Amino acid sequence: MSGRTARGASGAARVLALVLASCQRPPSTAAAPEAPPDLAAPPALARAHWRVGTTGDYAPFSTRSADGQPEGFDIDVVRAMAQDLNADLEWVSVRWPTLQASIQAGAFDVAMSGVTWQPARGVIGYMTRAVARGGPCVLGDAHGTPVAVNQGGVLEQWARSRWPDAALVVVDDNQSLPDLLAGGRVRAIVTDSFELRAFTRPGWTAECEPKLARKVYWVAPEHAALARAIDGWLESHVERVQAAQERWFGERQPLRAIDHLSDLLARRLAFMPLVAAAKAQAGLPIEDLARERQVLDASVASAQRRGLPEARVRDFFALQIELAKAVQRRKREATTLDLGSQIRPALNDLGERIIDAVAAAARTEQLRTATLEDLAPMLPWLEVAERQQLLEALRGLGE
Repeated sequence: MSGRTARGASGAARVLALVLASCQRPPSTAAAPEAPPDLAAPPALARAHWRVGTTGDYAPFSTRSADGQPEGFDIDVVRAMAQDLNADLEWVSVRWPTLQASIQAGAFDVAMSGVTWQPARGVIGYMTRAVARGGPCVLGDAHGTPVAVNQGGVLEQWARSRWPDAALVVVDDNQSLPDLLAGGRVRAIVTDSFELRAFTRPGWTAECEPKLARKVYWVAPEHAALARAIDGWLESHVERVQAAQERWFGERQPLRAIDHLSDLLARRLAFMPLVAAAKAQAGLPIEDLARERQVLDASVASAQRRGLPEARVRDFFALQIELAKAVQRRKREATTLDLGSQIRPALNDLGERIIDAVAAAARTEQLRTATLEDLAPMLPWLEVAERQQLLEALRGLGE
């Protein structure tokens, strides 16, 4: 396993060769082992086949046209990607309440339906670089009840953190939410900043949280090559992704190297309350100097192989460890994730991806000019002084 070990490819030829070599579906009869792909060779004639899981009920990411065809931001992106990478698409209808179970069961190869990154999902398969950023909204009377929310997604979790169960109407049809509010059956509905244009009606008001939730593509386990192909394409086709953003969101959102790095750093911090809970359950202390030293040495060695300066890198990753412990001391969230078999492997992979992202941002000189605004995804986890420390460390890496 795992898709978690995948990292973004750097060139279109490498991406194409990998996806063609690994994402085609071989016949079920036994065959001789394939030779390693020759990345310099021309693409094979055979096409790849991607099963794309999508809900069809989440504007503007995934909806259905009048004739039942999938459409939306994610649909546009994956069609462009498939055309470039010589792949056929098979649409697989999925539901939010069973999304995680479906991806674990191999019902499709990748979920593309406005999926929000979160730690519980981040230990399963591979979640790509972010393609958009938004936040939860309350449409209608933000102080009235009952409040309706769609079942099975991040927004249901957010709603349950704000209202008691008795105040919530949990539905299994996301697109029914506006009608519930219009018909007076609820006082408000929970949606997000992306859906506002599709759901809002004259006279309705909205209150929204900051845009800190990152939308990604969720690649199923055992599809490492597909994960690399998608991440590589997203990295090298920012302009095309932003054109789709403008069409479907009405705005272009930043997708710079520093934005990707900030997202990955925030993902790592989001695991820390779960780490704190898992350590407490196991009777382990938050501080483990021997393990910290091991992680730090491994990170520095990996960064050096990418040409990053040793002293600056050591300071940067030492700060990451200190910030992680600070979050663990402040926050603890109950979790069923296992520290050794799930959380730590995910953190190890994030560490490698962070090193790649640091190197990419350094090449663009975006580290040297980074601002606190660039670190917005870390607002839920870091205090102002901590974000300032992190900013200074990032700027140092760019010198």
